[in-house]
Amino acid sequence: MGFFVVTFLGLVVGALVHTLLDRAPGRRTRPRVIELWLLWFVAGGGVLSMIGGLGHIGPYAPQVAASIGWAHSPFQWEVGWADIAVGLIGFLSIWNRGSFMTAAVIAMAVLYWGDAIGHVMQWAAHGNTAPNNVWTIPTDTLQPLISVALLILYRRSGRAAAVQ
Repeated sequence: MGFFVVTFLGLVVGALVHTLLDRAPGRRTRPRVIELWLLWFVAGGGVLSMIGGLGHIGPYAPQVAASIGWAHSPFQWEVGWADIAVGLIGFLSIWNRGSFMTAAVIAMAVLYWGDAIGHVMQWAAHGNTAPNNVWTIPTDTLQPLISVALLILYRRSGRAAAVQ
C-alpha cells in the first residue's frame, strides 16, 4: 500500500513544487501549470513505471510476484518489459511534447487500465487481497485518467502548439 500512495503523492508534490519554483516566462498561467502537471504525470509516472518494471524483471521478481498474490512466472518478465517500454515513452515526453506526448498517454492508459481490470478481476474472482494487488488499482486507474484529462486541457490551452 505504502509504495503506491507514496509514488502517487510524489507526482502531486513534484508537480506542485515545480509549479511554485517555475521561472519560465508565463509561469503560473493556466497553460503553463497544465503543462507542468502533465509532464509530471506522464514523464514522472514514466520513471515510476520503469522502476516497477525493473522490479518485475530483477532479482527480487519472485518477492514482487508474491506481494501481488501471484506465483512468479515468465509472464512477469513480459509485464516488466512492457512497464519499462511505456515508462520510457513517458519519460521521453519531456523532450517530445507533440504527438509523441499523445502516444505516451495512450500507451499509459491502455497498459494501466488493462492492469487495473486484471487486478480487480483477481480481487473479485479469486479473492486476491494481497496488498500490491488491491492498492495498485487506484494508481492504475487515476494516473492515466489524470493524464488524459491534462492532455486534453493542454491541447485546448494552445500551449501545445507553442511548444512544438
